[in-house]
Order: sequence, then C-alpha cells, then structure tokens
Amino acid sequence: MAKAYEISVWKPHAGKRAEFMKTWGEIAEIFKANGVSDITVLSGHAGKDVGNIVIIQTFKSLTDNGIVNDAISESPAMKAWMEKNKDVDSAAMVSHDLYTEA
Repeated sequence: MAKAYEISVWKPHAGKRAEFMKTWGEIAEIFKANGVSDITVLSGHAGKDVGNIVIIQTFKSLTDNGIVNDAISESPAMKAWMEKNKDVDSAAMVSHDLYTEA
C-alpha cells in the first residue's frame, strides 16, 4: 500500500504567526498520539505560499488516514483542545488536500 499525505496550507493572520505555531504544536502532539506517522511543518519563502505555513502529515495508507482521522475526532484530548481554543483565530486555511505516492 502507498503512503498517504494530508497537506494543509495555512495563512497566519497579521501578528499571529507565533500563536498559530504554538497551537499547531499542541495539535501535532494529539495527532501523533492518535497515529499520524510523521508531521513536517514548512514555511513558504517563494512562490504562491510565501508567508504561509505548509503542514504535511504522513500516514501508512489511505485506510490508515481514515482510521487515524476518526480516532482524532473522537479523542478526548482533541475535544478538550477544541473547547479550550474555540475562540482562537490565528490563521486561515488556504487548502487541505490528500495525496498518495504515485
């Protein structure tokens, strides 16, 4: 089975980049605890994503992606994080896509 990749692009609001990175770090720990194989965070420096944050989550397969995403949505830690951060608005999602290795 081919690995699967969720690639999300975020545009931090003016003056909110550090806040976004802090909250993303908290979310990443929850995602990893629920089975995301690897997470890579990139900063855009040229092209269409200048100033954006690109997050690549790696999964064992498309099936694993579904299982892990279900686990995350049911995770008590994720539910608690969502409640704690319900009023936080530090970035806008530009795109969120799912890929597999060719």
